[in-house]
Amino acid sequence: MKSVSKKETPKLVTEVAKLDAASRLYVVKSGKMPERSARDLTLGAAVRDLATLSVSRVLIESCNQDWEDNRTIRDALGADAPFVYHHASPSDPLLWLPDIHAWAWGRGGQMRAKIAHRIEVFTL
Repeated sequence: MKSVSKKETPKLVTEVAKLDAASRLYVVKSGKMPERSARDLTLGAAVRDLATLSVSRVLIESCNQDWEDNRTIRDALGADAPFVYHHASPSDPLLWLPDIHAWAWGRGGQMRAKIAHRIEVFTL
């Protein structure tokens, strides 16, 4: 969302909200938790949930912590995850929709209201 102008953002969120696409948002309610610990907690919860669904592929935004993400997934699911997962560049279009959902939710106010019907929130 960094490359989207402030003028275009409301229109983009409105159009995305019309799509038949939903996101699960995992929120950590501890401001004192280190970022890596929060990422482990949310990623572990997400992959355990995804393992119960008919998911065949999971795409994770790549960062300088990919190997730690892989460890977290193995810790949560064991060596044989029921889906294929890999890290992708933020420029991968498959990551754009959940990014817009998460951005709008985090922004709050009218942006959150536009997208709220597409998001299921899990508080950890």
